[in-house]
Amino acid sequence: MTQTTAIIVGNGGYAVNEDILEISEPIGANYFEYSHGNIPNNPGVRVKNIALCGLAALEDNPDYPGEKKLADSAVLINRGVIDIHFDKIYALYKSRKSDPMDTDFDTVRCYAMAAGADSMLVNEGTINVYMDNDIDARVSLYGCALWANARSLMINKGEINFIGNGSYQSYIRGIGSMDSHLQCINDGVVNVKLQRAYQTRILHTAGSFGSLINNGKINVDTTGRIMVLGSLMGTSMVNNGEITIEDHAVWLKNIVPYHYQFDPLATVFYEHFPANDLPCRPTVNHGKIKINVRTSEETGDNAVAFAYFVLQIGENGKYAVHTLENDGEIVITQQGCKKAAVAEVGINIQTMGNNPTKVKLGKWTTSNRDFNTTYPIVLHRSAALDLSDMQLTDFDDKPLSTDGIVKQLN
Repeated sequence: MTQTTAIIVGNGGYAVNEDILEISEPIGANYFEYSHGNIPNNPGVRVKNIALCGLAALEDNPDYPGEKKLADSAVLINRGVIDIHFDKIYALYKSRKSDPMDTDFDTVRCYAMAAGADSMLVNEGTINVYMDNDIDARVSLYGCALWANARSLMINKGEINFIGNGSYQSYIRGIGSMDSHLQCINDGVVNVKLQRAYQTRILHTAGSFGSLINNGKINVDTTGRIMVLGSLMGTSMVNNGEITIEDHAVWLKNIVPYHYQFDPLATVFYEHFPANDLPCRPTVNHGKIKINVRTSEETGDNAVAFAYFVLQIGENGKYAVHTLENDGEIVITQQGCKKAAVAEVGINIQTMGNNPTKVKLGKWTTSNRDFNTTYPIVLHRSAALDLSDMQLTDFDDKPLSTDGIVKQLN
């Protein structure tokens, strides 16, 4: 059966969808408004959001009359189909703007499944996030498949697809949220096929601790900054499955002031953190990683692609050791008129200054090649590398020379 109204529960609620939810009209239970603060580079600003949802836990926000917030302690299970569309909610957003250029602190969001803290979200069916909005949309558009707040468990056992135009201000969010202590697992398939995107994260957290685990297949084919498993600090990240990135590297001008400007990036593992001494679990690839970078005149001169990317911001005298291991397969290729900087590991490439990030490489499997003429294992701008326990072998478990495996940029 097909229905066009969202399924909504409250705090402690439980819901299972076994139907086809076709969510496109921003009316009734499908639609809600909320705002949030905590913007690092714009303190005191509250970002205004309008949102569409398919299967969600919501409640009134007593601090902001007329707004909703995600309700805690919910269990949401999708065994059917959730189709959620951007076209009409984006049209509604535009119709309300007296100044179409005034989009600085607004977002438009679609949540296929969403809940607050201490929740469990499981997709056993199919989720299709249709980014069928105007391809030149200026406002930030967040397409979210499974989103739950702190201490939540999210599992995809089915299929998740992000499809359509997108835009150069589109943010793709597969499984995760901004909070800490999240357990995010992909046992199924996630596909991203968008003409345009600004930033893509599939398994993600902007908090600390928790885990991001891919046991299935993830395929990303789009533009912008691609960070398949992305965390801030102290989060375990493991790939046991297959991850493929087709990166259409385009340098994008960021027109949203509360976000940052970066050059094109494609990476599977992404760690971004301030200097700290939080304990770190190893980031590990047991599976298959394939990245292809397509450059053009729109790429700019600073595109990068890595299997692992570690980015430390600033110094404060506290430095954790970030351990990276790979006994799987990594293949990085590129084509086009511009040359991207590529390596299996990138450290502090897109930040200036001498930030002596402590990175330790353990067991490492790679193709038997000349690292001086192809691409290195490690490309860094500033790092305190520890290779004392590194065991470098080819796919037949034969030891390889370490000559040329590390390259430092000025």
